[in-house]
Amino acid sequence: MPTFAVYTNLPNDKVPGDFLQQASAFVANQLGKPESYVTVRVHPGQMMTHGGSSDPCASVELYNITDGAKNKEHAVAIAKFVESKLSIPQNRFYVTFTNLRREDVALDGKTFA
Repeated sequence: MPTFAVYTNLPNDKVPGDFLQQASAFVANQLGKPESYVTVRVHPGQMMTHGGSSDPCASVELYNITDGAKNKEHAVAIAKFVESKLSIPQNRFYVTFTNLRREDVALDGKTFA
């Protein structure tokens, strides 16, 4: 059920055409979950600043069923991935983790609990 969302002020044409597929495979591999469970959303062209500057920046969110024990490890990997794929420096975006309980997520009308 992981959902990976990237909000960025980069215009749509600056987001690589295969970014969604690369991000989906990356998230599945990083979290050790089937890619069939992964959702990726990219929101380019956002009106946003970071640190008072409109230079390329982003806000990255990862929603996942977890206790958060590996968030530090995931933060390093996500930062490197986003920087390498979107050319946004790591100090120009935050990564926000939302750790969900199994009973708070459903697929096909059934929770994961």
